[in-house]
Amino acid sequence: DSFGAYPGDFWLVKTNSSGNMQWSKRYGGTKNDMAESVIQTSDGGYALVGMTLSSGAGGYDFWLVKTDSSGNMQWSKTYGGAHDDEAHSVIQTSDGGYALIGPTDSFGAGEDYWLVKTDSAGNLQWSKTYAGEWADQPWSIVETGDKGYVIGGWSDSFPRGDFNFCLVK
Repeated sequence: DSFGAYPGDFWLVKTNSSGNMQWSKRYGGTKNDMAESVIQTSDGGYALVGMTLSSGAGGYDFWLVKTDSSGNMQWSKTYGGAHDDEAHSVIQTSDGGYALIGPTDSFGAGEDYWLVKTDSAGNLQWSKTYAGEWADQPWSIVETGDKGYVIGGWSDSFPRGDFNFCLVK
């Protein structure tokens, strides 16, 4: 919310090895946008993921922003439905695309793990939901040697009411 960015924007800050700021960039619209994760991409740029109210299908939607090495936006894509969808983590996949993970209230049974797979330009290739009957939230993803994924998070479904760690392969 700083620097006149109310109600909130993504903010990417590049520092040198001593932690001194080299540059910073903001990305966002007229409503609340919240970044959750950033990675450096194979081309030296960055991919940021989080959620946006400024664009998309309704409620919060996953928002993927791709920049060059200087933080200039190259493209951005939203993914979501009529309810809240909140991306928590992104990886660049071995095929050059991206995999995003977060909870969805738009698809599945409600507050489920939602895995979104894109190509290198952010175009949706496929998506899958994973969950039980109650609230489940993924927070981390890695690609495995067999080109699959492991997703880590918590679940209120297994067993109900215990908020246990949940790992999905």
